Amino acid sequence: MPYKTLLAYLDPSERAQARLDFALTLAGRFDAHLIGLYSPFAPEARAYFSVAGCAPYYSEYCDARRSQQATAEESFRHDLRRAGMEGEWIAFDDYAEQPIIRRSRHADLLVAGQASPDDDAHALRACFLESVVMTSGRPVLVLPYAGTLRAACESIVIAWDGSREAARAVHDAMPLLQAAKRVTVLHIGTPASSRAAASSGAGIANIDQMLARHAVNVDFAQSLSDADETVGDTLISWGATSGCDCVVAGAYSHPQWREHVLGGVTRALLESATVPVLLSH
Repeated sequence: MPYKTLLAYLDPSERAQARLDFALTLAGRFDAHLIGLYSPFAPEARAYFSVAGCAPYYSEYCDARRSQQATAEESFRHDLRRAGMEGEWIAFDDYAEQPIIRRSRHADLLVAGQASPDDDAHALRACFLESVVMTSGRPVLVLPYAGTLRAACESIVIAWDGSREAARAVHDAMPLLQAAKRVTVLHIGTPASSRAAASSGAGIANIDQMLARHAVNVDFAQSLSDADETVGDTLISWGATSGCDCVVAGAYSHPQWREHVLGGVTRALLESATVPVLLSH
């Protein structure tokens, strides 16, 4: 089933226009309805009144924020008209994580962006992105915070470990996989995972049959990593050398606290991936 409703998260950041262009291209490919959901990603008003001397600047800040929102809406509507596409604009005047996520559940695919390390609201954006991936119930296409964005998704790598999350991601990405010119199923082994696979008989041998029934022909590749905590870095490195332009992966197949403390695939992809990544939990 193709994507028929796409939702793009927009904001005042420099990458917002590139994110919108990417979403427009993808929506056009699937003849999908595009929702632009705007949030300023700003602290609550009380934060400006808790520090002495900041209150006088809050009115100026609000004026600037309203101007940024109006400019973003005008750009969104202009680009929709130019593309001859249908869409709608939804704006939140303040950062409101849960209402935004609840509204996101009405879409087939969410288009979001990595949090840039140079962004003043980096911590807020990173926290929001994790919440969207974990609680929206929808696949999230996360775009890198740097570099040129190409919405081709012609060469896709599936990060396959046999987990529930990986299986969910593959099915959520099916419209992209069916349209791709090349799909590679990549299994990254570690000493521990290799022993577990050998004892359980798990592997990547059967996924090609399922995908073939959806008219998706795949290649297989394998790589090795020293430990579970470095699999994400290995995946990013493999993707860069293979020339892929999209990665499909399950999100947080390990407990979320473990990835926060020790690192993991999901955190590496959210922070450092250099191509779009479709994540599902």
